[in-house]
Amino acid sequence: MILPTGSKGRLAALALALSALAAMVAAVAVPAYLLHQRYDAVIAGAEDKIERYRKLAVNRAEQQKAIEVVKAREGARFFLRSTAVNLAGIELTDLVRPLIETNGARLTSIQPATVKEEAGFRLYSLNIGFNATPANLQKTLFALETALPYLFLENLTLRSTVPRGFKPQPNQEPEVSAQLEIQAYGIKEPPRNAKPGAPGAPSAVAAPAGVKS
Repeated sequence: MILPTGSKGRLAALALALSALAAMVAAVAVPAYLLHQRYDAVIAGAEDKIERYRKLAVNRAEQQKAIEVVKAREGARFFLRSTAVNLAGIELTDLVRPLIETNGARLTSIQPATVKEEAGFRLYSLNIGFNATPANLQKTLFALETALPYLFLENLTLRSTVPRGFKPQPNQEPEVSAQLEIQAYGIKEPPRNAKPGAPGAPSAVAAPAGVKS
């Protein structure tokens, strides 16, 4: 490249020198700026974590008391004990059958328990049918609703077993046919080799939405 002579040449040379200098400064300054930005973000994140840990440390005593309160409530007793799906279904069946038969009701049908995932827990459902007098029906429903682990009654259908206008004998009440779905919550089986406090490891049981407290 041939530069013009005279003042124009000097100005052109000065402009080229300044451009080269600016390129050298940019080549050093831009990476340094980006690197400092990255380190500043890391430092800010670490400082934020330290501040949160300090707040947790200050409230540690209160949090420990809250954990002890939750443990004292023995939340696991409100759930089916078995973590295996098939065993929990059998457990639910074995729980429901005596509650019906010991309260004067007569079991007419029972289907295998089904299970689905809900809010981090397993929800087991059991469809049953039974006949009972109005008084025994009330006793049976009360026993089911107050059982431990907690049971939930859904889709209850009541039908009369006698025709309209039927007149029962003295001291003999006609039976009512009941069909309903009984539900119970179960805890998932924790993954093998799960460390305490890790995701999926056993911890204090919190009742899912809709569970009695």
